Amino acid sequence: MGIITTKNLNLYYGDKQAINNVTMEIEKNEITALIGPSGCGKSTFLRVLNRMNDIIPNCKTTGEVIFDDINIYNSKIDPMLIRKKIGMVFQKPNLFPFSIYDNIAYAPKYHGKKRGEIDEIVESSLRAAALWEEVKDRLKKSALSLSGGQQQRLCIARTIALNPEVILLDEATSALDPISTYNIEDLLGRLKKTYTVVIVTHNMQQASRIADKTAFFLLGDLIEYDSTEKIFTNPRDKKTLDYVSGHFG
Repeated sequence: MGIITTKNLNLYYGDKQAINNVTMEIEKNEITALIGPSGCGKSTFLRVLNRMNDIIPNCKTTGEVIFDDINIYNSKIDPMLIRKKIGMVFQKPNLFPFSIYDNIAYAPKYHGKKRGEIDEIVESSLRAAALWEEVKDRLKKSALSLSGGQQQRLCIARTIALNPEVILLDEATSALDPISTYNIEDLLGRLKKTYTVVIVTHNMQQASRIADKTAFFLLGDLIEYDSTEKIFTNPRDKKTLDYVSGHFG
């Protein structure tokens, strides 16, 4: 069952069109990988899914993004409510210069949660991100003291703290070592039982390892979207075949 559906979605930066008439349905409790060369529109598409593009000057979106049976680009919809339900994790960990505890507690406090509730949210979020056992004895230590992989898992925990339905990750493992990358991939495989995951990646092996479905973008166009196995073994479009086989360009 689809949780997010885009219909004839376009995005413009001034006079430049970055996404061209994209229609696709993202399935619930699956991992969807967005692949394609740099500048193809995949990261832009990811940001459109939670209205992050709203903060970019001269940016215009047409078409629809349907989530929970509503078009999130309806002018009456509060973007902050959308970002609470569709969380975002970026390429580099964007932690606050606070403690591990306060990084997770910040948003629940903002939304009016009390101390007892916040303690439970911090622990459950860290457990969900497979980080609790590593940090439970140093929650008051600076989050910036963690390793790169731990920081990225903390960012995921911080997203989980808001109880989202969808987690978006923009090349979230590209700066990590192989062991940390494996830990994140293993974590995402477990998180999809509870959340829907959409990940932008340049790593073809990563997409083939963890994604249920894969979408190939090129110059703002959605060239092909299918099961990951089909995309990598029997794609319909020659451009897709050239890209996944390393013969692109």
